[in-house]
Amino acid sequence: MMGGSGIAGTDHWDVETDILVFGSGAGGLAASLFAVKRGMKVLLCEKSELLGGTTATSGGVLWVPGNRLAREAGIDDSVERAREYLRHELGNYYRADLVEGFLNSAGPAIDDLESGTAVAFDLTQSPDYHPDSPGGVDKGRSIIARSYDGSELGADFALVRPPMARLMVCGGMMVGPDEIPAFVRPFSSLASFRRVMRRLMRHARDRLRYRRGAQVSNGNALVARLLYSLRRYKADIWINAPLKELIRNGGRVEGAVVECQGRRVRVRARLGVVLATGGFPHDPSLRKELGATFSHNYSMAFTGNTGDGHRAARSVGAAVDVELASPCLWTPSSLLQEEDGREAPVIYGYLDRGRPGIIAVDPHGRRFVNESNSYHDIISALFRRRAADHLDENAKFYFICDANFVRKNGLGAMRPWPWTPSLRPFVRRGYITIGNSVQDLARKIGIDPTMLAETVERHNDFARTGVDLDFGKGSTSFNRVWGDPKAGPNPNLTPIVRAPFVALPILPATLGTAIGLKTNGDAQVVDESGEPIPGLFACGNELASSMRGFYPGGGITLGPAVVFAYRAILRAKHLASELTRLDQ
Repeated sequence: MMGGSGIAGTDHWDVETDILVFGSGAGGLAASLFAVKRGMKVLLCEKSELLGGTTATSGGVLWVPGNRLAREAGIDDSVERAREYLRHELGNYYRADLVEGFLNSAGPAIDDLESGTAVAFDLTQSPDYHPDSPGGVDKGRSIIARSYDGSELGADFALVRPPMARLMVCGGMMVGPDEIPAFVRPFSSLASFRRVMRRLMRHARDRLRYRRGAQVSNGNALVARLLYSLRRYKADIWINAPLKELIRNGGRVEGAVVECQGRRVRVRARLGVVLATGGFPHDPSLRKELGATFSHNYSMAFTGNTGDGHRAARSVGAAVDVELASPCLWTPSSLLQEEDGREAPVIYGYLDRGRPGIIAVDPHGRRFVNESNSYHDIISALFRRRAADHLDENAKFYFICDANFVRKNGLGAMRPWPWTPSLRPFVRRGYITIGNSVQDLARKIGIDPTMLAETVERHNDFARTGVDLDFGKGSTSFNRVWGDPKAGPNPNLTPIVRAPFVALPILPATLGTAIGLKTNGDAQVVDESGEPIPGLFACGNELASSMRGFYPGGGITLGPAVVFAYRAILRAKHLASELTRLDQ
């Protein structure tokens, strides 16, 4: 055997297939669909009892420059312009082979995914995260999975991993992005009330058949659509089937050992193995090895993402790509103690994220970031402030706002009024701290009262003038997506003035890992010499991010996951054709 310690191949196989895929997030499901559409026999293995991984609980957005939907909307964009944007965003970390592979296949991959399947996307209104940078755009590169009626899956709907519990209402009902305004303020108009009532009645009917609402959106809709399509193409899917080891023989990965129904099954993959097991956000040892300088304890990723594919690939000689700006993709989170005593991270939500009337402060009570920038930018700034001030990982950072903000937008686990009628239950659980004045709040959370009061007053002055002299809040189209046109001269700035004042601790959490297996532009896993390991591919968060630890726009995990799945299958098919030609 060459290049590692994986199991050497033999002539004994329990199961044979063309393409063997591990992991059922966007990358694994898309790779399976691309392959089965091309007449390949596919076996998809998922380690847990449910399908979808982190994708199922995500926003379902894909960053795809040059997509058909943008062209049809008359948006002026090009591969050249997207390349310019990525060169600026990634700087010295730019890898031309990955970027070119991604950009050249982005549009075709989405067209292929939608063709002859139930998969469908809509264009979002989201700008790039830094739209004023060279090559940035105000709209057109982010697309979202179209909402879906999960009842079309029949019994298979039970296999789709539900979204995060805090992203559902009324016992399991998802609220799509276009429905949020109506649900936040159901009594604001007759149209809003009617829309909410229609959804509630539909939800009631769904609960007679399913454990949750069947009208799904975001990442849940993407997983459901992909699953329905795979069933139509007769792909084989195993659940509760984790990867145990890869089998490499004569330099080629020929298959893998899968644990299935209590026994180890040797599966031959004639054309290739695709690893899409989601990286290692929940593996402390790998986090320590590959991201020790970015200390954190929490992740919003699927808890089953513990580095299975990563370790299996390294055991057969795969290289790890560590030349990234950050090992992970970040979001602010907060920590809520559940009724059973467990502490659960709460994601920085769509309702409160970047809205006017909130500031983020460091342990000294000073602002450290433009709060309307992306979630990744906020935590990147937190790490920079932590390093610059030599703060340890337990130093407390906070979101600071007032009662007006929480009533209108919610905050973390707290939904807007009327869904959260009182702050008191969250105070009792230690989730937030409140004060009758800014100084009172500062004393309770251990911040210098004078400094915090000065910071709040300076922010309030900016709200009155409309110009944030410190961080430029409200100066980009991405900022203004989160603004309120009624806020004043700057839609992203509202004074913090109404007691009680509220402090919510900010904790760094990951959306997933960015460091991963080293690949070439065709998603082939390479060894330490840079040579592809025949028969082994990676996509999703399994491979090192083509965005190199940066976050240029909404959907830079799912977009490349699908595109590199596409390139992996095309490469596997091409190699198979070459082998057939040589044999002849």
